[in-house]
Amino acid sequence: MGLLSTARAGLHHPCTTPAPAPSPDEKDKMMYRALVFTTVLMAILGSTLCVVGMERLIRGRFTLFSMARFLLRFAFVIFLPLLSYMNSHSNGNVDQILFILMWMLLVELIRKKVQAMVPAADGSFSRASCKFKPMNHSDEVTRLVWIGYLIYTNIKNSSQSVMTMFAILWSLVLAKLGQRVFNEWKAQESLTAAGNAQLIAGYMQYVLEKDGASTCTDDPMANCEYVVMGEEKLVLKKKERRHLKRHDLKVLTITTPHCGHGVGRFPHDQNELKHVHLRVDLDKVKSLVTVKMIWQKLGGLPRLCCLFTKRGRGFVDHLRLLCLSFSFFKLMRRRFEHYPMVEVGSMMTRRLMLQGLLSHGGSGSKLTDEESAMVAFRVLHLELDFLDNYYQAGVPVVMSAPWLFFINFLSSLLFVLVYIITAAILVVRAVHHHDFTHMPLYFIITILLLITLLAVEITELLTAYLFSNWFLVHLLCLYTAPGGCLWNCLVKPIICCFIAFRFLVFCSLRIALLLIGRPINEKKMKIKQVSILHVCEPVRKILSSASPVTLTSQAKVAIIEFLKQINLDTGDVGLLDLGSFNVSGKTATEIILACHLATELLAMEHGKQKKKKKKKNPQDPDHRTVATTLSRYCMYLVARAPELLPDDERWVSDTYEDVRSCLEEVASRRRCSCATRCGGGAWRRRCWKAVKEVGEEQLKDTTVWDGVVLFRQLRLMEATAAWKDLAGFWVRLLVYLAPSNDVEGHAMALASSGGDLITCHWAFCTHAGIRRQSSPDQAERHDAHEPRVSQV
Repeated sequence: MGLLSTARAGLHHPCTTPAPAPSPDEKDKMMYRALVFTTVLMAILGSTLCVVGMERLIRGRFTLFSMARFLLRFAFVIFLPLLSYMNSHSNGNVDQILFILMWMLLVELIRKKVQAMVPAADGSFSRASCKFKPMNHSDEVTRLVWIGYLIYTNIKNSSQSVMTMFAILWSLVLAKLGQRVFNEWKAQESLTAAGNAQLIAGYMQYVLEKDGASTCTDDPMANCEYVVMGEEKLVLKKKERRHLKRHDLKVLTITTPHCGHGVGRFPHDQNELKHVHLRVDLDKVKSLVTVKMIWQKLGGLPRLCCLFTKRGRGFVDHLRLLCLSFSFFKLMRRRFEHYPMVEVGSMMTRRLMLQGLLSHGGSGSKLTDEESAMVAFRVLHLELDFLDNYYQAGVPVVMSAPWLFFINFLSSLLFVLVYIITAAILVVRAVHHHDFTHMPLYFIITILLLITLLAVEITELLTAYLFSNWFLVHLLCLYTAPGGCLWNCLVKPIICCFIAFRFLVFCSLRIALLLIGRPINEKKMKIKQVSILHVCEPVRKILSSASPVTLTSQAKVAIIEFLKQINLDTGDVGLLDLGSFNVSGKTATEIILACHLATELLAMEHGKQKKKKKKKNPQDPDHRTVATTLSRYCMYLVARAPELLPDDERWVSDTYEDVRSCLEEVASRRRCSCATRCGGGAWRRRCWKAVKEVGEEQLKDTTVWDGVVLFRQLRLMEATAAWKDLAGFWVRLLVYLAPSNDVEGHAMALASSGGDLITCHWAFCTHAGIRRQSSPDQAERHDAHEPRVSQV
């Protein structure tokens, strides 16, 4: 009884008395505040998209655009439950219910756009990504029918004007849904969107057969037959196929040989890919806009466009490279959608990539090594941007039929007009009923939602169409296409004026970003870094993840120079030994870990690198910076992006953990005080000295021992020679790692971060047909055990 009485007494103690539950009015106020906050956040984020969306066109994927899109989608997810709460607690207030229904219609209008703004992180770059699927719209239809039922049950006793305006609003939203369905179906049937990869596969078979054994030219770009636009005109239409004669010389049937479902190795055997059969009208081949035509015709642009740059030819060269990147994007799409790339590995393609792009990069005159490297990396980045943007919602629709995009934008403006009229009618109705309680709040929410809708629509119009690189390429193709006197006198000057206007807009945006401390330098390329020694330190372990640094121009030049040395006949790239360090019999992960450890120990041995003056002798390259930068980037691939390496991810992870555990065990043998550990520098010098002096019997991991042995060999060499050998080795290793048949891994990289340095190399090696050269013993074992299928 004593315990019971004590417990009862405790229930009435002032410290244990539960707080009173909030009243319904307080709950409503809290929910209203949350609703206003969410609406304000949505309007701010929608407006921010307009600015950062334009910035993304210049800077690429690495902007705040992805974060703004994610937060906007998050705000929409929160906004819908708040509307449901307000609807359930309206207490029969018809005016409040009508405002909520109007908001629900507007949210339903832009819900699909907001959901599609966050790209799929699974890298679903496949043929099925552009297919029309009716089930994708079943949820939208269900929600729209439910909203229509709510509107009918709540406005049947309202005035005629209210009923008319809500009926128009609901019909417009339904029409927008039907338009989205039609857009997807149109993109699926279009030869410029979903069917383009198959068409490009057939056309490249025709180009390869036409090229044959053509002689080498001084300018491969000026003779490149890669298509930029217009390939959909080659296909025979239904009427043409119906009246086709059996032996018509104007029609050529193209078939990709050695393809079809089966077994094969990319790129030399492509038996696992689809057969392509295509009937082509040869009379229309000359009407295609090719890279060759772009190179010839864009040189005639008015000098007005060339005055905007420091050098007269700079702007024209940029336009040429943009069209070349778009052509490469069309070629690369076949790799993701599993269509044959018949030109890969041919002399024509290797000559174009290794001699054309890497030598003068599209300009009419010879460039320096640094300028040539900058141009090559710029072309690859633009290609990856085209590829990444295509597999997002809206872009296939724009490419298939641009007029659909304008109809979509005009219908949204019509909805905005009706929306404003409906809101005005509801405000007048509320004033007439003397309902002034929440009228200012309703008005603010209505205006903020309207701002969000306009911001999303304008952002899509500017970034996906009007100022997009795709639209600029389309205009350049229209400019180079032949036309009559009216076309040359009227349309082409308009195109030139729009290009000049676009350039002025971009220059203004660059100046604005410069004033707010966000300058744009297209020549810079950021790569992420990880050091195995930092990962093993107890203090810096958490802070050691992927800090990006700028890839120096010397590293770019070294990579491009090594690519130029690849044999045009074979396209094989091998991995040479580093001194007496024999790489045969070791996996790529073990080579990276051992050589990275040796590089880090050598950098610590030589001390902190002094900063050199900006004006340094070009004959004195900084091999140490090149070696350490590429070494830590390869270490980043091991630690953070194992899917981009040749070895399987489990092996990479296990090998990395074994090396890290071994290094931590060796370093922990040094007894240091806690204060010394926290000091960082002193702890690092003492503990890694143990690694330098460790014996083989004290190590449990052979990869660590290989790295220590390599470091001791490099320490005996002269510093400049050692760093020169290391820089050359890391350049060869990076190019050696790039060729890959793992399309899904690079698709993941494109979807998540817009591509990385190794993704750029992968794209280049895919086009040029560069492959890893296997060692003789591996080739013998492969030939002995390779299953063969005889042809029946």
